[in-house]
Amino acid sequence: DQVFDMLEKIKNGEYAGKKLKRISNMWSFISYEFVFGKGDTDEGADVEFNLAKISAKNKTRIADGELDLGKIRYLTLYRNAVEVLPMLKIHEDNGMGMLDLFCDTLSELGNLLERKNRVFIGVVYRVWLGGYAINLLTKIETQEGNEMKKLTIFNGSLSKIEPLLESEEKLYLEEIKHLDFFSCGNDKTEEKIRDIIKTRNVIRDSGETGKAIGNQIPKK
Repeated sequence: DQVFDMLEKIKNGEYAGKKLKRISNMWSFISYEFVFGKGDTDEGADVEFNLAKISAKNKTRIADGELDLGKIRYLTLYRNAVEVLPMLKIHEDNGMGMLDLFCDTLSELGNLLERKNRVFIGVVYRVWLGGYAINLLTKIETQEGNEMKKLTIFNGSLSKIEPLLESEEKLYLEEIKHLDFFSCGNDKTEEKIRDIIKTRNVIRDSGETGKAIGNQIPKK
């Protein structure tokens, strides 16, 4: 609860007149270090959370987009910390260098897969989705016109992406320049995900689904 109390005190990326520089794990993920500083922070803050469980109290008291950490450069959310994502206010001009999401179990996704509204992640250049977090492909939405340099899918399997395979929802990731896979086994996981992105990803400014992105994903 102390972590979320502190997060709520940060307004527009500032606390006590100082800009947020970093939030990082300490003491085997039990506590967190909040680093603030003066001066120019146009590069954005590095934010990392690894949470086994977020209390129901914290989930209900913090609304979507309520936590304004300012510009975020690197955002890493592991396990149940992925439920922090919709709580964050992501500015349209944020320009996130990397978003890294990973879940060990399906339950760590909480109710994210049940959401009707997608989670806005703004302008983002690199995205890593691992384990059960791969299912969030249909739940995150980039800024219209975004050009993602690389989407990396790791530690995936057909059993882990069952919700994604069963869903018919569109993807709103805009252009993806390169799609990479590793540690996904030999069970056609890569083939299935490539097909989903090719046929269901929407390029909004072109009015196309799949076509504008298919030629940009070379198969290794």
